[in-house]
Amino acid sequence: MLEKLRDIKGIVQVTDYSFIYLIAICLIILLIISIAIYMYLQPRRRKKPTQKALSLMKLKNINFENQKDVAYTFCLNAIYFLNEKNESKYRELAEKLEIFKYKKEIPMLDIDLKTEIKDFIGGLK
Repeated sequence: MLEKLRDIKGIVQVTDYSFIYLIAICLIILLIISIAIYMYLQPRRRKKPTQKALSLMKLKNINFENQKDVAYTFCLNAIYFLNEKNESKYRELAEKLEIFKYKKEIPMLDIDLKTEIKDFIGGLK
């Protein structure tokens, strides 16, 4: 019976990688959490408004009490919105506003001209 038992081999060391796997998983989770915290705490960056957006805001806030301001603000800011459809309308309005730019004593702005300017501004995007 002892001879049958001699076939049994001795204890062999088996490499166990479970500890290395555990450390790798913990490091990956820690990396993901640190990236999430960094993204959350990073200040939010806002896009700066473009010149076109600023011009539209200025056009919508024109003070029609001051005729010179209307003439200059409209002519300086409406050019950003010119296209084939509204270029002739802009040229017409700019010609009508020329008298308000360069004279010292200027008449009041016509109601028709005010409505034309408001309609032009209302059609912009």
